[in-house]
Parts: sequence; C-alpha cells; structure tokens
Amino acid sequence: MEFDDGRSPARVVNDRIYVAVGRDVQESKSTLSWALENFGGDFRIIHVHQPHQLNPSPRPFHGSRSRDPQELARQQMDSILDEYIHMCSQAEVRAKKRFIEMQDIGEGIVELVEQHAITKLVMGAAADRRYFEGMMLTSTKAKFVNQHAQRSCSIWFVCHGHRIYLREGDSNTSDVGITPSVSQGSSVAESGLQNVRIPLGSVHSRSNSSEVEDNLASVQYESSEGSNYISEANSARAYEGSSQNQSYIGMLKALENMHNEELRVRKDLEESLALEKEAFEALKNQHEELEMLYEDALKANSELPANQTSEPSGAHGQDFISEFSGYELEAALQIQEGEYGTTFRGSLHHTQVVIKMMQPRNYQQAVRHVTKLRHPNLVTLIGVSPDPPALIYEYPPNGSLEDQLGARHTSNHLSWQTRICICADTCAALMFLHSCHGMVHGDLKPGNILLDSNFTAKIADFGLHSAPSHPASTGELSFASDVYSFGYVLLRLLTGRSALNLDEVMQNALDGENLSGLLDPTAGHWPFEQATELAHLAISCRDIASDNRPYLASQVWPVLERMRTEASLSSRSGPEEPSEPPEHFLCPISYEIMRDPHVAADGFTYEASEIRRWLNDGHDTSPMTNNPLSTLDLFPNQALRSMIQEWRQRHNL
Repeated sequence: MEFDDGRSPARVVNDRIYVAVGRDVQESKSTLSWALENFGGDFRIIHVHQPHQLNPSPRPFHGSRSRDPQELARQQMDSILDEYIHMCSQAEVRAKKRFIEMQDIGEGIVELVEQHAITKLVMGAAADRRYFEGMMLTSTKAKFVNQHAQRSCSIWFVCHGHRIYLREGDSNTSDVGITPSVSQGSSVAESGLQNVRIPLGSVHSRSNSSEVEDNLASVQYESSEGSNYISEANSARAYEGSSQNQSYIGMLKALENMHNEELRVRKDLEESLALEKEAFEALKNQHEELEMLYEDALKANSELPANQTSEPSGAHGQDFISEFSGYELEAALQIQEGEYGTTFRGSLHHTQVVIKMMQPRNYQQAVRHVTKLRHPNLVTLIGVSPDPPALIYEYPPNGSLEDQLGARHTSNHLSWQTRICICADTCAALMFLHSCHGMVHGDLKPGNILLDSNFTAKIADFGLHSAPSHPASTGELSFASDVYSFGYVLLRLLTGRSALNLDEVMQNALDGENLSGLLDPTAGHWPFEQATELAHLAISCRDIASDNRPYLASQVWPVLERMRTEASLSSRSGPEEPSEPPEHFLCPISYEIMRDPHVAADGFTYEASEIRRWLNDGHDTSPMTNNPLSTLDLFPNQALRSMIQEWRQRHNL
C-alpha cells in the first residue's frame, strides 16, 4: 500500500477501554462501575479463566447436559461475564467479552494486553481490602501487571470505587512485530491468508472468544526499506499483491519474535525474582534489628526514674521515637481489629498499637507537635511512618472508655470512684494541652479516652489543632469547645448512656429531683452529694453560650481533685485504712506531704516553697514534663489543702 507523498500510514491504536474482572461479581462490580463512570466509548470485558476452577454452587445452564467439569466451568464463566455485559447494557455502553485460560491470573492479564494491543486497561488493585487515602498497591496480581504489561498500555488501578494508582502508557514504545491473537488452529482467512492454518501449540492459550477486529487492532510489518502499517478497516486491501507464501513467512517471523520476547520476559522475571528475594532477606534482617532495638529501648525506659520518663531528651524530643516502614505498617494492618475513620488498631512488634493515618501535607507538622507532648494522661507516641504517613501510639490494655461503658454484660464495671478519677485525669490532660501548648483537642469523646492497666485515663488523637488567636466564633474549635465536649464525657460517666440529648435529660432529672434514677447502677452506690455536684458541673460545661462555660484550671479542676481525694479515702475507709498518705498529697519535687499546695501552669500541684525554688533557679519549664510553662503564675489549691489538713488531724500529725 503506497501513499502519494511517500509516507507510511499512521499506526492504528486500539483505543477501546478494557476492564479486567474476576469470578466474584460483587468484588469486580465496583471496578467496572468506576470505568463506566469515567470513560465512554467501546468497552471490552476481559477475564482470566483458571482451569479446574468451578464454583461450589454453579448456576444452572439451560440446555446444557454436559458433565465435563471443565465444560461446566467454562459455561459458568460465560454466564458470569454475561452479568458484566448486562451492567454495560444498563449503562447504555456497547461491550463485548474476551477471555483467556491460564493458571496465573497476572500472567493471563499481561498476555491479554499483548494479544489485543490494549492501550487502556482498568483493573482492581486490592478487592479484599478496605480503601483508605494514601493506600498502595497491595494485590500481587496488580503489582505483577504493573511491572510486566506492555509499556504502551495505560493502567488505572481501582479499589472500591477509588482510583489509587495510574500507570501512564508510553506512546513511544514499540510493540512486537505483529500482535494478533489467533486461537489454536483457527483460520486467518480474514487477514488475507486463505486456507493457511498456523499451529500455536507452543504459545500460551488464547482467548476462545476473541474476534478478528481485536486481533488485528495493531499489525506492523518491518522491512529494510521501511514499514507498512495496516488498519482494521483497510486490512483486505493492504494484503493485495502479497503472495500467500510471503504472508506465511511474515507470520512465522512474527511468531518467532513473540517466542523470543517471551524468553526475554522469562529471563527478566527470573532476575527480578532473585533481586526481590535478596531485598526480602535484607528487609527481614532489618526488621529483626529494629525489633531488638525497640525492646532495648523499652527496657532502658523502664529503668529510668519516674520523673524522667515523661519527656525524651534531645532537641526535638524524638530520641525514643522509632520510625517504621510501610512494609511493617502493612503487616500490622493485616491483623487489624477495628477501624474508626482513618484510625486503625493492630499489632506491631508484639505490641498493641493505634495507627493514625495522616494526610501527607499535615504529616511533618503533626510529628513536630506530638513529639513534644508528654504527659501521664496522654497516650504515648511510640513511632512514626513517613510512607505511608502515620503516627503510631500505644494501645493500653483496658481499651477505650467507650468500650468499657458499652460492656453492659460483664461483671467488670467501672466503679464510681474509678469514674471520678477518669474525670480528673481527663481534665488534667486538657489543662496541659491548653495552658502549656495552646492546643485544642477538637475531638474529645469516650472513644478517644484510653485506659491503662490501672484504669488511668490517657487521651488519644490529640495535638493536631491550635487554639484560634482571635475570639472563637460559633462552631469553631477553641478551649471552650473542649470544655463543651468534656461535659459530655462527665454525663456519660454519670449515666452510662449514649443518648444525643443527655444534657437535656440530666437537666430534667435535676429539676424533677430524680437524679438517682438516672445514675448508672453498674457504678455502685454514688454518694448523692458528689453525684449532684458532678451533674451540675457537667451541665455548666454544656452551656450553649461559650462565655458561660467554666474554666478548667480555676473552676473545674479544684472540684474534681477534691472529689478524687474523697473517692480515694472512701475506697480505703474502714479499720484497715493505711497510714500512708495518698500519692497526690505528696509534692512531686520533694516527695513530702504538702502544707501549702499550689497549682502551676503544667496542671500539677506542688509545695509552694519547692516550686518557687525551682522557678527562682532560672527554670521556666515544668519539673514533671520538662516542657516550657506558658506562665510562671501559681494558684493556691485550697481544696487539697483542706483535705491534707483533715488527714493530718485524723492521724495526729
């Protein structure tokens, strides 16, 4: 075929959309739906049929009495593909089905790409996994196709209706000399080779349902003087003047090229497998070394004095923060026990952890913030992961407060004394975030309050929000919005209920003097005066007007600290009450019973003379956390002073 200007015609590109689907229609339905929503035109549904694969309960096939298992499997496959075709018809899209028989699905898809000169392919990336932003290719088949498919093919990898990766095709990549797919023993008369049959027993099994229009989508003949490109529309005229013998020789050369290409691919696969095996061994050794380092760090940390474990040393406070790889993170997520948005639970280095997935743009800022936050009532950060970006926290053994309150059918309930301690612990953590770092939690709820083995509360999911520099408007995150959320936590601890209108229910109970009927009976017998005082405190925190809500340091904390001391004394009351003072009666600096307790900006209470001596020595940081103090002002803790004096009198001290 010649042109007046001496140029060869442009090579025909197969511009159809090919969608790879599996036997499970429910798994592949989202992939096909995504393709139908994002592409138009002519569709081809491709499938790799694995021999000896027959569903346990195959659909009945009308008119078929064959008992051959392979024939039944093919009929079943054909019926499944018809369901995908029906989906396309409902979307008013023209579609046909193509398949190939092969044991390995990944190799089968790569073979179909080569057979049909596919340039646009959509396939699943991780059908058995839940989608989350920033996820990587996890499917072995997807990774294989991404690595070995023709470079001229653009591939959209999809997971549950979301595109997670696009491999753009290289339009400059040259294909094999000829790329038609011919079924074993099939006639090629349509392409001008009348009465010629080519045995393909040495080539991979071809698609039994492929048509000439796909097979001849891309045909290229090469010669020393130039190239002829033959399109589907003019293929008959392109072969005019060529003898059958010449065409036969050309086909044999093409098959020889295909065979050589397969040998090359096999060699590349063997080399790639050897490299991957070597990389796996190196990664395994690195994993073992990291595990040993982590265990050594835990041991060293446990041997430090109690007042030195609150804050790691170093300029950025990251000496004890481990960095984990995406491979380790993926292994942890494979055994996840629950999922709440972008937060997962799993096991990492034999430790139960909470993994919070981050947006890449927020990752570095979050790491800078949270590595500085160390407090007994904040959950401990044990590691970070840059790719995918994530923060890894400890997961205390008693789970979340939400789990404990929801466990209605167990004998291990939270007592009212423990609940008051949880209130005080949570308040201390909020005061630390507000006063020492100017941070707002922004999402305080029972699900973000975790409990260690002693039921000490530790707040999670913090450190990502800064307080506004101007008065907060309605709905904006602020210190007052944290106080509002804290009021809801108090109501949940009092009632054990999870109704959305708890503040209204509590107000009605107080107005009707029916508080006792609203208290959670699993907590034991609440002291009525304490329960009433705590209920009024919760209602004040839930005030609609943010200016009317109480301040944590001056109005909420003294009440809760007094209640915690009374609860502690109540649990120890009786003839066996120990003579040792409660731990919070002792100054954290001198470890002696305080006479003039004062609260510092870090939320801790100290003996006035001891904290003043610390500040006069030039320190502007907390003795407990080593973090900077937002103010050097001290506030008398009158409630604690009264309780210490009462204890001294009772013990004649």
